[in-house]
Amino acid sequence: MPLQISKKKSVYHLKGNVNSLNVPKFLTYFINKIDKKNKITLNIEEAIEIDKNGLNAIQHLMTLASSKDKNFSIVGGGCKEIYDHFYQAS
Repeated sequence: MPLQISKKKSVYHLKGNVNSLNVPKFLTYFINKIDKKNKITLNIEEAIEIDKNGLNAIQHLMTLASSKDKNFSIVGGGCKEIYDHFYQAS
């Protein structure tokens, strides 16, 4: 399923797949948002698939936001798995 991004009350909702096919557009979209906003919240409740490329893109956005002193967070089902992915090597 193609990725759809909608915004409700300052939360960006991801619906569909975050994968190698759409990661470049996903990154461009959110890099632009990080430059303009102080806080970005991704809701992944309706994300069907986030592949390795999608996880790497999210990690890149987290690092970029942190380097610019911006708040970047992820909410919704599957967050524990993403948290485990990012922090199990720590």
